[in-house]
Amino acid sequence: MAFFRDRLSTIPRTALGLGLAGLIPFVSGGIGVWVNALGDIRFALPLIIIAYGCLIAAFLGGVRWGAAMQNNETDHLPRHLIIAIMPTLIALIAFMLPLPQAFTLLIVLYVAQSVLDLNAVQQDHLTDWYAPLRLLLTAIAALSMTSILVHVLTH
Repeated sequence: MAFFRDRLSTIPRTALGLGLAGLIPFVSGGIGVWVNALGDIRFALPLIIIAYGCLIAAFLGGVRWGAAMQNNETDHLPRHLIIAIMPTLIALIAFMLPLPQAFTLLIVLYVAQSVLDLNAVQQDHLTDWYAPLRLLLTAIAALSMTSILVHVLTH
């Protein structure tokens, strides 16, 4: 745990703050679906979070697109660009699925993208501080979406 905490300290404060702020909709949705006092809004939360999750998936692909443009590896550029557009295309599929399948696909997508990003950090395609940031953000987003998925399946 100390190793991960030490790695978190390498993340620029602005990147960490914005990343954590980006989790607010996920966490709010993950908790909100269970709060009866929210009334009818809690029934809209899964759709809102699916839409937001798809937008964030597209953003994650954009990170990889930007990295591919900066790496000057012309031999591998097509592969990197194809990998970069996959989160957006998979998110579009998720957006069209029923809620349980949509959340399942987004969770799998986020975890898979995180693994790819960690690999890209190891290959020096992305900056070192991106790895602990992605692990933290992916874990919280995936747990939040899992909470919504459980709610959808049980109610």
